[in-house]
Amino acid sequence: MDKKIIELKEKFRYANKKQLAEIDKEIDELAAKQPTAFSKAMIKASKETVEEINALLLKEKLKNVLPALSVSYFAKTYFKKTPQWFYQRLNGNTVNGKNAKFTQEELKTLSLALSDVGKRINESASFIF
Repeated sequence: MDKKIIELKEKFRYANKKQLAEIDKEIDELAAKQPTAFSKAMIKASKETVEEINALLLKEKLKNVLPALSVSYFAKTYFKKTPQWFYQRLNGNTVNGKNAKFTQEELKTLSLALSDVGKRINESASFIF
């Protein structure tokens, strides 16, 4: 059922009006035939979609500051990792067959790192005048 829902999700992304009607019909049939399995598969697919959206939103939120910062510094100082590791997670690259992403703990670390660097920048700016 999971594979079928993923397949329908992919079809839905690029479907025209006629194809959308066919997808809706397939979804109705699946839901009627196996309501429990269908519900579980839909919840799983929805969670995956939310994760994909959150990854895109993180990249969007950071797009204005990353060019001004050293990703290498962040990766080494705050994560003890390589810049490639950081970019793999930021871009959702496939690593060992899975989409790389930041864990919740790593997102907290990133938030603290950005706050720390911002604080140091503000302190330095205040010393100029």
